[in-house]
Amino acid sequence: MSRIHPFEGMELPGHEGSGVIEMGMLFRVMGQRAELAQDSMRVLETAMRSGTVDARLKELLAVRVSQVNHCFY
Repeated sequence: MSRIHPFEGMELPGHEGSGVIEMGMLFRVMGQRAELAQDSMRVLETAMRSGTVDARLKELLAVRVSQVNHCFY
């Protein structure tokens, strides 16, 4: 449970594979400052959807990094 209460009125984009839904609690806590949450979601979506590395490989890397760090993804 987070120490800062999540902002329940925040809508998360439902793009498959964007990573936003999987990290919903993080973005809801950031929702206390809406501009921070929106900017962070845009950065994540840009990182995961553009560039030369395949999006599936990026997802696999994110999962592996979370495993190595013993955190939930």
